[in-house]
Amino acid sequence: MVQLSLKRKMKVLFVIDRLQDDDLGLPLHGVNGLKMGRILLEESIPFGRLIDDSAVAEAIGHPYLKRIGVETMFLGDESFYPELLRGKRQALTKQEDYHKAVQRYTKHLQAVHSKCTKLHTIVLFGRSTHLLYNDAMERLEEENEHVAEAFKAMEVLHLPAVHRLLRDERISQVKTIVERLAPSKS
Repeated sequence: MVQLSLKRKMKVLFVIDRLQDDDLGLPLHGVNGLKMGRILLEESIPFGRLIDDSAVAEAIGHPYLKRIGVETMFLGDESFYPELLRGKRQALTKQEDYHKAVQRYTKHLQAVHSKCTKLHTIVLFGRSTHLLYNDAMERLEEENEHVAEAFKAMEVLHLPAVHRLLRDERISQVKTIVERLAPSKS
């Protein structure tokens, strides 16, 4: 799991399934991030860079992007990742590594809850993130019902993987979320 530092004033969290080869170690810094930047903001800068570097975002007129956090859930080389992509739940129940990943993500969600008090929207990209998030939420309900209720009250969007979303040009929901963060033009 590649988790970036949590931002205290973060209102939206993008959870990407895994890094792409051209991301250079940071989510949405490659071709997909560049496409998102063009579609969402009409900028020729990768969306991930605008989220990570608030000085750049502010210089081009998008200071509100500092309220978005982005993280990846998987490295892609996990032993359970192929079954997770295919949605094979029975195969996953036998994977000890998967149970450890669910446990780690449950703890991460508790940290997000305690540090990011303004968080109101989570956007999950890809089927693998949907499954792991749902399993972590089930475990969170057992361990800490109060925190689980807080996450249930949030808006959680289950979207296709970023590359599919961009390819099929179905990014309108993400654009709406980013626009809601922007200050009004009036």
